[in-house]
Amino acid sequence: MKKMMTIVVSLLLMAAATQAQTLQKFYDKYGDDERFQYVSVSNGMMNMASMFGGMAKDEQKLMSKMQGLKILTLEENTESPFMKSVLKELYQIIDDGNFETAVEVRDKGERVNVFYRVVGVDNADMLVVTKDKTEFSCIWIKGKMTKEEMMKSFN
Repeated sequence: MKKMMTIVVSLLLMAAATQAQTLQKFYDKYGDDERFQYVSVSNGMMNMASMFGGMAKDEQKLMSKMQGLKILTLEENTESPFMKSVLKELYQIIDDGNFETAVEVRDKGERVNVFYRVVGVDNADMLVVTKDKTEFSCIWIKGKMTKEEMMKSFN
């Protein structure tokens, strides 16, 4: 029985690593594409910002658990074949990665979706996807957080 549980846990961990890798591959693929704007903020820079940002202690603690932030932005008509292809690829990653929807906003041609997942005890990903008629952005926040801490970050 122990051996079976070890195999199941190993398979779940491998699946989680593959899903994160898929999201990483998406950012790697388009981060070097000239059509996109790409920003990456490391853990160290985020910790520095929390120290000098005039944040409350609980906000600093939450910020210290974030491991990084990446942003991809594409300025192109959302009806273009390329934009449709990129969005299809991203939403497939979201579906395959077992992300849950936290927030969905639709307002006058603009959409904002916030997705999250927590893999294992404290490995969290949050995706904020925004799009309108001429632009799409995807913000990926990685952190060592529990589901409760992730949900608190939405407040």
